[in-house]
Amino acid sequence: MKRDPRRRALVAAAAAVVGLAVAGCGDSGNSAQDVVGSATSAVQSAAESVGSQAQSAVESITQGNDEPEPSEPAADQSSAVPGAGGEDVELSGPILQKYDEVGGASSPLGAPTGQQEDIGDGMIAEFEGGIIAWSPDTDAHIVWGEIRTAWEAEGGAGGVLGFPISDEEQTPEGLRSNFQFGYITYIDGQTEVFQE
Repeated sequence: MKRDPRRRALVAAAAAVVGLAVAGCGDSGNSAQDVVGSATSAVQSAAESVGSQAQSAVESITQGNDEPEPSEPAADQSSAVPGAGGEDVELSGPILQKYDEVGGASSPLGAPTGQQEDIGDGMIAEFEGGIIAWSPDTDAHIVWGEIRTAWEAEGGAGGVLGFPISDEEQTPEGLRSNFQFGYITYIDGQTEVFQE
């Protein structure tokens, strides 16, 4: 079984906290605040050597939380992924995160077909099976199929409906995608656009 070096370093750092606290409590010359301060300082030094993920876990432990919070990918994180034509395509931030969440190239989205683009205050990336659109007000959502076709006919993210505010959802009648200024349904083979 492969061990994660960051996890080992985190365990070692936690052990250092306990060791320093026990040693400090036995020494009547140190206050509890001094012991905690020394332990926190030692743990932070260890965390710097294993990266920001360990740092987050250490902060969580020194603040008394039972479980460290999972770390979110940085907004400026980027990655080159193989595109549909074989060339690398750079995806970043929330679009990369959403793409990874749904399974990347093995998902129904497939491979990216072009570079991520800025649209107004947001971004869009096109894939073989749909698009991911993101703005700071809406988060990242997928638009695909006939709903995508109808949305793009209305101008896409820069059009009358704006950015998507949800992924496509199944309704009793068919499918629906919600946008900033309306929604589109796909029922019985027909799309219908509703502006608010």
